[in-house]
Amino acid sequence: MLAPARFRVDEAVLADGRSTRVVMVDEADHLHRPSTDWLAYLQDIGRSPNTVKDYGSRLAWYLSWTAQTTDWRAVGLSHLAMWRRTVTTSPVRKTNGEEILRKPSTVALWMVAVRSFYEWADAQGLLTTDVVARMTEIKYFAPGTAAGGEHGNRRRVLVEELRPTERSQIYTDPEWIDDAEARDRLEALELNARDRFVIDLLYFTGIRAGEALSLFTRDGHFGGGSIALGCRQLDPHFHVKLDNPVENRARSKGCVRDLPVSEHLVERYIDYVLERQRILGDDDGSPHMLVNLYTPGPRRGQAMTYSGIRKLIDRVGKAIEFDLTGPHMLRHTLATRLIRGIDCDPQPLDVVQVILGHRSISSTRVYSHDLESAKKQSLAAIRPRSIQLGDVP
Repeated sequence: MLAPARFRVDEAVLADGRSTRVVMVDEADHLHRPSTDWLAYLQDIGRSPNTVKDYGSRLAWYLSWTAQTTDWRAVGLSHLAMWRRTVTTSPVRKTNGEEILRKPSTVALWMVAVRSFYEWADAQGLLTTDVVARMTEIKYFAPGTAAGGEHGNRRRVLVEELRPTERSQIYTDPEWIDDAEARDRLEALELNARDRFVIDLLYFTGIRAGEALSLFTRDGHFGGGSIALGCRQLDPHFHVKLDNPVENRARSKGCVRDLPVSEHLVERYIDYVLERQRILGDDDGSPHMLVNLYTPGPRRGQAMTYSGIRKLIDRVGKAIEFDLTGPHMLRHTLATRLIRGIDCDPQPLDVVQVILGHRSISSTRVYSHDLESAKKQSLAAIRPRSIQLGDVP
Protein backbone atom coordinates (compact mmCIF):
# COMPACT_ATOMS: atom_id res chain seq x y z
CA MET A 1 0.00 0.00 0.00
CA LEU A 2 1.04 3.59 -0.55
CA ALA A 3 2.24 5.35 2.56
CA PRO A 4 0.24 8.26 3.99
CA ALA A 5 1.12 11.43 2.15
CA ARG A 6 3.87 13.20 4.08
CA PHE A 7 4.76 15.45 1.17
CA ARG A 8 2.62 17.40 -1.26
CA VAL A 9 2.98 19.90 -4.09
CA ASP A 10 1.76 23.44 -3.61
CA GLU A 11 1.88 26.75 -5.44
CA ALA A 12 3.98 29.58 -4.02
CA VAL A 13 3.24 33.16 -5.09
CA LEU A 14 6.38 35.06 -6.00
CA ALA A 15 7.30 38.57 -4.91
CA ASP A 16 5.51 40.23 -7.84
CA GLY A 17 2.21 38.94 -6.47
CA ARG A 18 1.20 37.37 -9.77
CA SER A 19 3.73 34.72 -10.79
CA THR A 20 3.72 31.34 -9.08
CA ARG A 21 6.10 28.43 -8.64
CA VAL A 22 5.27 24.82 -7.91
CA VAL A 23 6.99 23.72 -4.69
CA MET A 24 7.25 20.57 -2.57
CA VAL A 25 6.43 20.83 1.15
CA ASP A 26 6.15 18.40 4.04
CA GLU A 27 3.40 18.03 6.64
CA ALA A 28 4.70 21.07 8.53
CA ASP A 29 4.78 23.15 5.33
CA HIS A 30 8.58 23.09 5.35
CA LEU A 31 10.12 23.32 1.90
CA HIS A 32 11.75 20.17 0.51
CA ARG A 33 14.58 21.95 -1.24
CA PRO A 34 15.91 19.26 -3.65
CA SER A 35 12.54 18.37 -5.16
CA THR A 36 11.48 22.02 -5.26
CA ASP A 37 14.64 22.85 -7.20
CA TRP A 38 13.87 19.97 -9.56
CA LEU A 39 10.33 21.29 -10.12
CA ALA A 40 11.79 24.73 -10.86
CA TYR A 41 14.13 23.09 -13.37
CA LEU A 42 11.17 21.43 -15.12
CA GLN A 43 9.40 24.78 -15.34
CA ASP A 44 12.53 26.51 -16.63
CA ILE A 45 13.03 24.00 -19.47
CA GLY A 46 9.47 24.58 -20.65
CA ARG A 47 7.47 21.72 -19.20
CA SER A 48 3.77 22.60 -19.11
CA PRO A 49 2.26 23.54 -15.71
CA ASN A 50 0.11 20.42 -15.58
CA THR A 51 3.12 18.21 -16.38
CA VAL A 52 5.13 19.83 -13.58
CA LYS A 53 2.28 19.32 -11.10
CA ASP A 54 1.68 15.74 -12.20
CA TYR A 55 5.39 14.92 -11.87
CA GLY A 56 5.49 16.64 -8.50
CA SER A 57 2.42 14.80 -7.19
CA ARG A 58 3.87 11.43 -8.16
CA LEU A 59 7.21 12.27 -6.60
CA ALA A 60 5.44 13.42 -3.42
CA TRP A 61 3.97 9.93 -3.01
CA TYR A 62 7.39 8.40 -3.64
CA LEU A 63 9.11 10.64 -1.08
CA SER A 64 6.37 9.83 1.46
CA TRP A 65 6.89 6.12 0.87
CA THR A 66 10.67 6.10 0.82
CA ALA A 67 10.84 8.19 4.01
CA GLN A 68 9.65 5.05 5.84
CA THR A 69 12.31 2.81 4.33
CA THR A 70 15.55 4.60 3.48
CA ASP A 71 17.15 7.90 2.55
CA TRP A 72 16.06 8.77 -1.01
CA ARG A 73 19.67 9.74 -1.82
CA ALA A 74 20.96 6.24 -1.05
CA VAL A 75 18.49 3.95 -2.82
CA GLY A 76 19.39 1.06 -5.09
CA LEU A 77 17.71 -0.50 -8.09
CA SER A 78 15.82 -3.02 -5.96
CA HIS A 79 14.30 -0.14 -4.00
CA LEU A 80 12.90 1.44 -7.17
CA ALA A 81 11.63 -1.94 -8.36
CA MET A 82 9.83 -2.31 -5.03
CA TRP A 83 8.27 1.13 -5.50
CA ARG A 84 7.04 0.11 -8.93
CA ARG A 85 5.39 -3.00 -7.47
CA THR A 86 3.83 -0.89 -4.72
CA VAL A 87 2.29 1.52 -7.23
CA THR A 88 1.11 -1.40 -9.37
CA THR A 89 -0.62 -3.26 -6.54
CA SER A 90 -2.06 -0.33 -4.54
CA PRO A 91 -5.73 0.28 -5.43
CA VAL A 92 -7.12 3.67 -6.38
CA ARG A 93 -10.55 4.75 -5.19
CA LYS A 94 -12.71 6.25 -7.95
CA THR A 95 -15.27 8.97 -7.31
CA ASN A 96 -18.04 6.34 -7.20
CA GLY A 97 -16.22 4.48 -4.42
CA GLU A 98 -15.00 1.62 -6.62
CA GLU A 99 -11.40 0.52 -6.07
CA ILE A 100 -9.32 -0.31 -9.13
CA LEU A 101 -5.65 -0.95 -9.87
CA ARG A 102 -3.64 1.53 -11.91
CA LYS A 103 -3.20 0.72 -15.56
CA PRO A 104 0.32 -0.29 -16.67
CA SER A 105 0.54 2.93 -18.68
CA THR A 106 -0.21 4.95 -15.54
CA VAL A 107 2.39 3.05 -13.52
CA ALA A 108 4.92 3.79 -16.27
CA LEU A 109 4.17 7.51 -15.94
CA TRP A 110 4.77 7.35 -12.18
CA MET A 111 8.16 5.79 -12.85
CA VAL A 112 9.00 8.44 -15.46
CA ALA A 113 8.59 11.13 -12.80
CA VAL A 114 10.83 9.34 -10.31
CA ARG A 115 13.44 8.63 -12.96
CA SER A 116 13.43 12.29 -14.05
CA PHE A 117 14.01 13.41 -10.46
CA TYR A 118 16.89 10.97 -9.94
CA GLU A 119 18.57 11.91 -13.21
CA TRP A 120 18.43 15.56 -12.17
CA ALA A 121 19.65 14.77 -8.64
CA ASP A 122 22.53 12.69 -10.01
CA ALA A 123 23.61 15.60 -12.23
CA GLN A 124 23.57 17.83 -9.14
CA GLY A 125 25.79 15.40 -7.21
CA LEU A 126 23.12 14.69 -4.58
CA LEU A 127 23.15 10.88 -4.71
CA THR A 128 25.40 8.49 -2.82
CA THR A 129 24.80 5.49 -5.14
CA ASP A 130 25.10 4.75 -8.86
CA VAL A 131 21.39 3.97 -9.18
CA VAL A 132 20.91 6.26 -12.21
CA ALA A 133 23.60 4.46 -14.21
CA ARG A 134 21.97 1.14 -13.34
CA MET A 135 18.47 2.21 -14.43
CA THR A 136 19.25 1.62 -18.10
CA GLU A 137 21.13 -0.83 -20.28
CA ILE A 138 22.17 -1.12 -23.92
CA LYS A 139 19.83 -3.37 -25.91
CA TYR A 140 20.23 -4.65 -29.45
CA PHE A 141 17.18 -4.64 -31.74
CA ALA A 142 17.46 -7.07 -34.65
CA PRO A 143 17.02 -6.05 -38.30
CA GLY A 144 13.45 -6.27 -39.55
CA THR A 145 11.88 -5.33 -36.21
CA ALA A 146 10.07 -2.05 -35.60
CA ALA A 147 12.90 -0.75 -33.40
CA GLY A 148 15.72 -2.35 -35.38
CA GLY A 149 14.85 -1.04 -38.81
CA GLU A 150 16.68 -2.39 -41.84
CA HIS A 151 20.14 -2.82 -40.34
CA GLY A 152 19.52 -3.36 -36.64
CA ASN A 153 19.97 -0.83 -33.86
CA ARG A 154 21.42 -0.49 -30.38
CA ARG A 155 19.97 1.92 -27.88
CA ARG A 156 19.68 2.50 -24.16
CA VAL A 157 16.48 1.24 -22.52
CA LEU A 158 15.18 0.77 -18.99
CA VAL A 159 16.38 -2.37 -17.25
CA GLU A 160 13.89 -5.20 -17.02
CA GLU A 161 13.10 -4.56 -13.33
CA LEU A 162 11.70 -1.11 -14.15
CA ARG A 163 9.91 -1.65 -17.46
CA PRO A 164 6.77 -3.51 -18.54
CA THR A 165 7.44 -6.96 -19.92
CA GLU A 166 5.39 -6.36 -23.06
CA ARG A 167 4.77 -3.27 -25.15
CA SER A 168 1.09 -4.18 -25.26
CA GLN A 169 0.88 -3.57 -21.54
CA ILE A 170 1.65 0.10 -22.11
CA TYR A 171 -1.07 0.65 -24.67
CA THR A 172 -4.56 1.45 -23.45
CA ASP A 173 -7.46 2.89 -25.37
CA PRO A 174 -8.14 6.54 -24.54
CA GLU A 175 -10.62 6.95 -21.71
CA TRP A 176 -13.88 8.55 -22.78
CA ILE A 177 -17.42 9.02 -21.49
CA ASP A 178 -18.81 5.73 -22.74
CA ASP A 179 -22.08 6.05 -20.80
CA ALA A 180 -24.75 7.76 -22.94
CA GLU A 181 -26.72 8.81 -19.86
CA ALA A 182 -23.60 10.40 -18.35
CA ARG A 183 -23.10 12.35 -21.58
CA ASP A 184 -26.71 13.53 -21.39
CA ARG A 185 -26.21 14.62 -17.79
CA LEU A 186 -23.05 16.49 -18.77
CA GLU A 187 -24.80 18.40 -21.54
CA ALA A 188 -27.79 19.26 -19.31
CA LEU A 189 -25.81 20.18 -16.19
CA GLU A 190 -26.51 23.70 -14.91
CA LEU A 191 -23.31 25.68 -14.35
CA ASN A 192 -22.15 29.26 -14.10
CA ALA A 193 -21.82 30.85 -17.54
CA ARG A 194 -18.01 30.72 -17.58
CA ASP A 195 -17.88 27.11 -16.47
CA ARG A 196 -20.58 26.07 -18.95
CA PHE A 197 -18.62 27.68 -21.77
CA VAL A 198 -15.36 25.98 -20.71
CA ILE A 199 -16.98 22.54 -20.58
CA ASP A 200 -18.73 22.97 -23.93
CA LEU A 201 -15.59 24.39 -25.54
CA LEU A 202 -13.63 21.26 -24.58
CA TYR A 203 -16.50 18.84 -25.19
CA PHE A 204 -17.75 20.07 -28.57
CA THR A 205 -14.48 21.13 -30.23
CA GLY A 206 -11.94 18.65 -28.80
CA ILE A 207 -9.48 21.44 -28.08
CA ARG A 208 -6.71 20.60 -25.62
CA ALA A 209 -6.85 22.24 -22.19
CA GLY A 210 -3.50 23.94 -22.82
CA GLU A 211 -4.78 25.28 -26.14
CA ALA A 212 -7.97 26.60 -24.54
CA LEU A 213 -5.97 28.32 -21.80
CA SER A 214 -3.76 29.89 -24.48
CA LEU A 215 -6.67 31.43 -26.38
CA PHE A 216 -6.92 35.21 -26.44
CA THR A 217 -10.23 36.99 -26.86
CA ARG A 218 -9.07 38.21 -30.26
CA ASP A 219 -8.72 34.59 -31.44
CA GLY A 220 -12.48 34.04 -31.24
CA HIS A 221 -14.40 35.16 -34.31
CA PHE A 222 -17.78 34.03 -33.07
CA GLY A 223 -19.56 36.44 -35.39
CA GLY A 224 -17.50 35.32 -38.35
CA GLY A 225 -14.40 36.93 -39.80
CA SER A 226 -13.94 40.16 -41.69
CA ILE A 227 -11.34 42.00 -43.74
CA ALA A 228 -10.73 44.27 -40.74
CA LEU A 229 -9.88 41.22 -38.64
CA GLY A 230 -7.66 39.83 -41.38
CA CYS A 231 -9.87 36.75 -41.61
CA ARG A 232 -12.11 35.87 -44.53
CA GLN A 233 -13.96 32.95 -42.91
CA LEU A 234 -17.64 33.84 -42.78
CA ASP A 235 -18.84 31.22 -40.30
CA PRO A 236 -18.21 31.45 -36.52
CA HIS A 237 -14.83 29.98 -35.59
CA PHE A 238 -11.74 30.49 -33.48
CA HIS A 239 -8.03 30.29 -34.22
CA VAL A 240 -5.77 27.92 -32.26
CA LYS A 241 -2.33 29.51 -32.06
CA LEU A 242 0.98 28.38 -30.60
CA ASP A 243 2.66 31.72 -29.93
CA ASN A 244 0.31 33.84 -27.82
CA PRO A 245 2.23 35.59 -24.99
CA VAL A 246 0.27 33.84 -22.26
CA GLU A 247 0.08 34.96 -18.63
CA ASN A 248 -0.67 31.53 -17.15
CA ARG A 249 2.29 29.44 -18.43
CA ALA A 250 -0.13 27.38 -20.53
CA ARG A 251 1.39 25.50 -23.43
CA SER A 252 -0.41 25.16 -26.74
CA LYS A 253 0.92 22.12 -28.59
CA GLY A 254 -0.18 20.40 -31.72
CA CYS A 255 -0.93 22.38 -34.87
CA VAL A 256 -2.07 25.88 -35.68
CA ARG A 257 -5.63 25.49 -36.95
CA ASP A 258 -9.05 27.09 -37.25
CA LEU A 259 -12.00 25.37 -35.57
CA PRO A 260 -15.62 26.09 -36.51
CA VAL A 261 -18.11 26.50 -33.68
CA SER A 262 -21.81 25.74 -33.49
CA GLU A 263 -24.59 28.20 -32.77
CA HIS A 264 -24.93 26.55 -29.37
CA LEU A 265 -21.32 27.34 -28.47
CA VAL A 266 -21.70 30.92 -29.70
CA GLU A 267 -24.65 31.35 -27.34
CA ARG A 268 -22.66 29.93 -24.43
CA TYR A 269 -19.83 32.35 -25.24
CA ILE A 270 -22.20 35.33 -25.25
CA ASP A 271 -23.55 34.25 -21.85
CA TYR A 272 -19.99 34.08 -20.54
CA VAL A 273 -18.99 37.49 -21.95
CA LEU A 274 -22.03 39.13 -20.34
CA GLU A 275 -21.20 37.50 -17.01
CA ARG A 276 -17.55 38.53 -17.33
CA GLN A 277 -18.56 42.14 -17.96
CA ARG A 278 -20.96 42.11 -15.02
CA ILE A 279 -18.37 40.73 -12.58
CA LEU A 280 -15.19 42.48 -13.74
CA GLY A 281 -16.46 45.67 -15.33
CA ASP A 282 -13.63 48.15 -15.89
CA ASP A 283 -11.18 45.83 -14.08
CA ASP A 284 -11.14 43.41 -17.02
CA GLY A 285 -7.66 43.84 -18.47
CA SER A 286 -6.59 40.30 -19.43
CA PRO A 287 -6.26 39.41 -23.12
CA HIS A 288 -7.10 35.78 -22.30
CA MET A 289 -10.42 34.33 -23.38
CA LEU A 290 -10.73 32.33 -20.14
CA VAL A 291 -10.24 34.24 -16.88
CA ASN A 292 -10.98 33.75 -13.19
CA LEU A 293 -14.41 35.12 -12.27
CA TYR A 294 -15.30 33.39 -9.04
CA THR A 295 -11.94 33.60 -7.26
CA PRO A 296 -11.83 36.35 -4.61
CA GLY A 297 -8.83 38.62 -4.21
CA PRO A 298 -6.11 39.62 -6.67
CA ARG A 299 -6.47 36.52 -8.86
CA ARG A 300 -9.94 37.54 -10.02
CA GLY A 301 -9.68 38.67 -13.62
CA GLN A 302 -6.39 36.85 -14.21
CA ALA A 303 -6.05 34.09 -16.79
CA MET A 304 -7.40 30.70 -15.79
CA THR A 305 -4.82 28.02 -15.07
CA TYR A 306 -4.75 24.29 -15.66
CA SER A 307 -5.50 23.65 -11.99
CA GLY A 308 -8.65 25.76 -12.34
CA ILE A 309 -9.87 23.67 -15.25
CA ARG A 310 -8.91 20.46 -13.44
CA LYS A 311 -10.92 21.48 -10.37
CA LEU A 312 -13.89 22.29 -12.60
CA ILE A 313 -13.66 18.88 -14.27
CA ASP A 314 -13.54 17.19 -10.85
CA ARG A 315 -16.69 19.04 -9.73
CA VAL A 316 -18.51 18.20 -12.95
CA GLY A 317 -17.53 14.53 -12.69
CA LYS A 318 -19.06 14.29 -9.23
CA ALA A 319 -22.19 16.12 -10.37
CA ILE A 320 -22.82 13.75 -13.29
CA GLU A 321 -21.72 10.70 -11.28
CA PHE A 322 -19.03 9.70 -13.77
CA ASP A 323 -15.32 9.47 -13.05
CA LEU A 324 -13.77 12.17 -15.24
CA THR A 325 -10.01 11.63 -15.14
CA GLY A 326 -9.19 15.07 -16.55
CA PRO A 327 -10.04 17.60 -19.26
CA HIS A 328 -8.49 15.35 -21.91
CA MET A 329 -11.37 12.94 -21.36
CA LEU A 330 -13.75 15.41 -23.03
CA ARG A 331 -11.40 15.59 -26.02
CA HIS A 332 -11.23 11.79 -26.17
CA THR A 333 -15.02 11.62 -26.05
CA LEU A 334 -15.46 13.92 -29.04
CA ALA A 335 -12.85 12.04 -31.08
CA THR A 336 -14.35 8.65 -30.24
CA ARG A 337 -17.86 9.76 -31.15
CA LEU A 338 -16.76 11.28 -34.45
CA ILE A 339 -14.76 8.26 -35.59
CA ARG A 340 -17.17 5.57 -34.39
CA GLY A 341 -20.31 7.43 -35.46
CA ILE A 342 -21.90 7.73 -32.01
CA ASP A 343 -24.85 10.17 -32.25
CA CYS A 344 -23.51 11.25 -35.66
CA ASP A 345 -22.32 9.88 -38.98
CA PRO A 346 -18.78 8.42 -38.82
CA GLN A 347 -16.22 11.00 -39.88
CA PRO A 348 -13.07 10.36 -41.96
CA LEU A 349 -9.86 9.94 -40.00
CA ASP A 350 -8.10 12.77 -41.82
CA VAL A 351 -10.90 15.20 -40.93
CA VAL A 352 -10.75 14.23 -37.26
CA GLN A 353 -6.96 14.54 -37.39
CA VAL A 354 -7.27 18.19 -38.46
CA ILE A 355 -9.91 18.93 -35.82
CA LEU A 356 -7.75 17.48 -33.04
CA GLY A 357 -4.55 19.07 -34.31
CA HIS A 358 -2.65 15.79 -34.56
CA ARG A 359 0.60 16.01 -36.49
CA SER A 360 0.40 12.32 -37.37
CA ILE A 361 -2.72 10.40 -38.31
CA SER A 362 -1.43 7.48 -36.23
CA SER A 363 -2.32 9.53 -33.16
CA THR A 364 -5.89 9.75 -34.45
CA ARG A 365 -6.18 6.03 -35.17
CA VAL A 366 -6.05 5.16 -31.46
CA TYR A 367 -9.70 6.17 -31.21
CA SER A 368 -10.71 3.41 -33.63
CA HIS A 369 -8.90 0.52 -31.91
CA ASP A 370 -11.94 -0.80 -30.05
CA LEU A 371 -13.95 -0.50 -33.26
CA GLU A 372 -11.37 -2.49 -35.21
CA SER A 373 -11.38 -5.19 -32.55
CA ALA A 374 -15.17 -5.37 -32.61
CA LYS A 375 -15.21 -5.67 -36.40
CA LYS A 376 -12.72 -8.55 -36.28
CA GLN A 377 -14.79 -10.37 -33.66
CA SER A 378 -17.98 -9.85 -35.66
CA LEU A 379 -16.49 -11.23 -38.87
CA ALA A 380 -14.85 -14.12 -37.03
CA ALA A 381 -18.26 -15.14 -35.71
CA ILE A 382 -19.52 -15.77 -39.24
CA ARG A 383 -18.40 -19.28 -40.08
CA PRO A 384 -18.22 -20.46 -43.68
CA ARG A 385 -20.74 -23.08 -44.70
CA SER A 386 -19.41 -26.59 -45.01
CA ILE A 387 -18.87 -27.33 -48.67
CA GLN A 388 -18.66 -30.92 -49.78
CA LEU A 389 -17.15 -31.56 -53.16
CA GLY A 390 -18.92 -34.19 -55.18
CA ASP A 391 -19.50 -35.18 -58.73
CA VAL A 392 -20.46 -32.34 -60.97
CA PRO A 393 -23.91 -33.15 -62.37
